[in-house]
Amino acid sequence: MHKTWNKPLHKRKMWQNVSSPGKLVYYMQPLVEHMFEIWMQPLPFPTLLKFAYSCGLFFFILLPIMYPLFVLALYFGIFQYIGEQHFGAVPSENWDLLGTARHLWRFEVTNKKYLLFVTMYIDRYRVIITAISSTVDYMRMALSFVFS
Repeated sequence: MHKTWNKPLHKRKMWQNVSSPGKLVYYMQPLVEHMFEIWMQPLPFPTLLKFAYSCGLFFFILLPIMYPLFVLALYFGIFQYIGEQHFGAVPSENWDLLGTARHLWRFEVTNKKYLLFVTMYIDRYRVIITAISSTVDYMRMALSFVFS
C-alpha cells in the first residue's frame, strides 16, 4: 500500500478515472513551470530573447501536429497536380492549393509607394515591440531595486 502512493499519478489505478482535461493539466505542469521560470529570470536575460525562446519551444511542441498537416497538404498538392495535368480536373477556388501557392510565390508589390508604406509600417511595429520589451525590462530592474 505504501508503494502505491509513491508512484506518479499516471501509474495509479485512479488514473483511469481522471478526465482528459485533467490528464492534460497533469502533463502540462512541468512545461508551465519551466515557462514560468524562464519568464521570471533576472535582468540580463532580455524580454525579446524570452519571447523568441517561448516561440521556439511552442514550435517544437506543435511539431507533431504540424508535420501530419504538412504531409497531408503535400500529398493533396501532388494529387491536384496529377488531376490537373493528366485528367483535366479543375478544382474549385476554395480547394485550389496549387493556384494559391502560385499566387503567393509570384506576389510582388508593383507600386513603389505602397512598398515604402509596408516597409515603414513593419519598421514602426518593430520599434514599438522593442520599446515595449525594453520598458518591461527596465520596470523589472526598477522594481528589483526598490524591493530588494
